[in-house]
Amino acid sequence: MRVLAVALACLAITACSKSTTADLSHDVKDAGHDLKAEAVKIKNDPDIRRAGDDAKRVGHDLAVSVKQDASTAKIEADKAGDKAKHTANDVKDDVRDDTKG
Repeated sequence: MRVLAVALACLAITACSKSTTADLSHDVKDAGHDLKAEAVKIKNDPDIRRAGDDAKRVGHDLAVSVKQDASTAKIEADKAGDKAKHTANDVKDDVRDDTKG
């Protein structure tokens, strides 16, 4: 199917006169130049640059916050694990005492 589409496109291009093909080529080149010029304007636009800098800063701040929250969560999980371990040992000791005595 793609081969047929490419073949038809090639046939259509060859059917065009040389001046039409040259005009089309010129139009495509002009469009490319216009697109490049607009891309450069956008790239150098101070508002766009500021927005990019803001996005970087927000991303960095978010990463720092997530790292801190993960660290806090790990500390709290370690505390909970220690408490559970101590509670289990206390229960084990109570059961041992009850069976002895």
